[in-house]
Amino acid sequence: MIIFYIQTNNPLEVQKISNMDNHYIDFCPSIIPFVKREKGSLVFALINQKKVSKVIVPSISVLGRNQIDVLNTIDFFINNDVSLISQAERLETMDEYGRVKSDTILFLNLFRSLANMEYKNRKSSHRFGIQKAKDLGRYKGVGGRQLDSIEGFFEKPKNINILRHLKRGESIRRTAKLVGSSTGLVQKVKRWAIDHNKLEN
Repeated sequence: MIIFYIQTNNPLEVQKISNMDNHYIDFCPSIIPFVKREKGSLVFALINQKKVSKVIVPSISVLGRNQIDVLNTIDFFINNDVSLISQAERLETMDEYGRVKSDTILFLNLFRSLANMEYKNRKSSHRFGIQKAKDLGRYKGVGGRQLDSIEGFFEKPKNINILRHLKRGESIRRTAKLVGSSTGLVQKVKRWAIDHNKLEN
C-alpha cells in the first residue's frame, strides 16, 4: 500500500483531503513527534504489520521539527523496507529493488551532522547561560557533573543512534562500524543502557 501523509494546521486542508483514499492527515503542531501523532502512530502500526511499501510526504518538514525525531522516523521506514518520497526535496530513499539509494545515505549523513551541530550549539548555549547566571549570582544548581546527566548522555545524537542499533541486536563491533564511533563508546552506551533499563523496547 502507498500512503500519502500530511501534517497541517489549516482546517481547510483537512476538509479537502480527509476523505481521499490512503491519505493520512494530522491536524496538529509540527513540533509533536511523528510517532506520537494520531495518524503518525497509525502509519507506524501499518508499517509494523507489513502493509505499507511507500510513504509520500509533501516535504521532510511534515515529519517533525526535531531533527533527531525526523531521523528516527526515516530510519524506521528504511529498516522496515518502506520507501519515503519527499516531493519538495525530490527525495526517494529506495530504488525499485528495495535498496537504499546512495544519495539517501549522503542526505542522512548530512542530516545527522546538522543534528549533531544543533545539539552541540544547544549545549554550548546552555553552558553559557549557566555561567552567566553564576557570574550574576543567580545560579541555584549544583553545577559540575549535572550537565552530563544520564538523560543528557542518552540525548546525544550519536548515542541515540548507537542505542537504536543495540536494541536491534547488533554487536558492539558492528554497531561501532555502522555509527562510525569507537567500540569504547558503544560499550559505554551499552553499559549505561543496561544500568538504567534503556535497552528495553
